[in-house]
Amino acid sequence: MDGQGQQPRWRKTWSMVQVGVLSAAVVGCIVLLLTGDGTLDRVYAVALVFFGIALLGHVTFLVLTARAERHR
Repeated sequence: MDGQGQQPRWRKTWSMVQVGVLSAAVVGCIVLLLTGDGTLDRVYAVALVFFGIALLGHVTFLVLTARAERHR
């Protein structure tokens, strides 16, 4: 962060990349839960929770950063 509270461009870009990867992981877990044979459902459910929490954190960061830059 610089003196004015603005995030570096690379941090926002990296967070957007992670949002894309985590979105794909969440969709993949949902597909595997729906189409799987039931033996690994617990693993997919736990992975879905962790990926979902990480996705929520990155989306929140991007929203708050955009809002702060808009109000500057």
